[in-house]
Amino acid sequence: MEEMKKTLNNILSFFVKGPCPPAGAAIGIYLLVFLTPFNPRLMGFGVAIMIVEQIIRLKPIRRSHIKESLHWKNPIIWLFLFYIMHVVGTLYSENMSFAELDLGMKASFAIFPLFFLLYKIEINWKWMVWSFLIGVFLSIVINFSWSFLIYLEEGSTYYLMNSELSHFMHRSYWAVYLSIGYFFLVRLILQNKLVKTLTLYLLGAFSIALIIVLTGAKIAYILLFLITIWGGVMIFKQQKNKWVVPGVLLALTISILTIFYVSPRLSGRIDQAFDAVSRPIDSYDKVHPHSTTARIMAWDAALVIIKENFWWGVGTGDVKDELIKEYDSKGCVGIAKKKLNSHNQFLNTHVTIGIFGVLFLFLSLFMNGVKKKNDHFYKWRRGIIVILFLALLPEAMLETQAGIIPYALFICMLPIVKKDYNCSDLPT
Repeated sequence: MEEMKKTLNNILSFFVKGPCPPAGAAIGIYLLVFLTPFNPRLMGFGVAIMIVEQIIRLKPIRRSHIKESLHWKNPIIWLFLFYIMHVVGTLYSENMSFAELDLGMKASFAIFPLFFLLYKIEINWKWMVWSFLIGVFLSIVINFSWSFLIYLEEGSTYYLMNSELSHFMHRSYWAVYLSIGYFFLVRLILQNKLVKTLTLYLLGAFSIALIIVLTGAKIAYILLFLITIWGGVMIFKQQKNKWVVPGVLLALTISILTIFYVSPRLSGRIDQAFDAVSRPIDSYDKVHPHSTTARIMAWDAALVIIKENFWWGVGTGDVKDELIKEYDSKGCVGIAKKKLNSHNQFLNTHVTIGIFGVLFLFLSLFMNGVKKKNDHFYKWRRGIIVILFLALLPEAMLETQAGIIPYALFICMLPIVKKDYNCSDLPT
């Protein structure tokens, strides 16, 4: 009976104080970080826990914290203004049903800034990194196992790659989050000198890189290449060995070529991309376009709308209608039928709410990359923001919950993450 009482008290203490006080005072945050690469569909549950735990702990709302947070260098201010522009965009929208739906879906861009403005949350960097990495590897195990079971049933390797490998979100989104996990491990490799731990990190990084290649997501190929080259250069600086960078490049090239040789479908996507950028839009198949030609046609249509609605856009509710109308006028039957967005977040935002929306979105990212006094994690934060920024160029990731909540979370969370809080039970 005493043991049960002790256990219940420990569980209650865990939720009231957190797993590692004071760093544990953000269980909902760590859960959201974990769910980002694993299953964003469950992130709404994490947001609820994030808010409820502050109510349970009766955390006071301090004016001093609010006053400190209200300055132009704080990314949450710009993210909140980004949402306000969507609210303003409803004033000149005709399709109010879509406008209301979009405001609800993007509510995280208001909820997270207000939450971090009202509450002084203490987040431990190690807990954040390892929550994310656990989510990454669990997502790999579950997604690959699921696909492997289908492969055993169907007998085709088709189910072990491309979109068939990602079961919980669009493969490009998953591959972007895997790229952040890969970046985390490369940074840990650069910092670690223990052979056993280093070996585990190397195996983990290789596993993530392999899955990224199998997803067939072209933006992730670019991110994988850039992170690997950057890692090679950093190792070269540390070891002063002239063969490090060529060795890393050779290993990466051999690995990718081997996978492409085994799977012509993956190499075919790259060939299609190079072919698309080398030809004029008029020569594209506008009825059955592949992913790259569809993107280029969508960008072209978005630019036409932007020229006519540069300052304020077409309105929060009318963005999809106006894009489809422009697709039809250009004869882009395939992407009009699929009702595609512009597949570039900055273009899509510009079409929707004009240049000020683009500016606020850019500043919410850029201010996260500004170095602060005693900034222990500047290089980590800068790397994450660069990845998130590049991912917005070929995808409109902020038009779906799988992108909205993770972006809102990272933009608001990264500036406040603290160094350690003496939680030495996690690997460095």
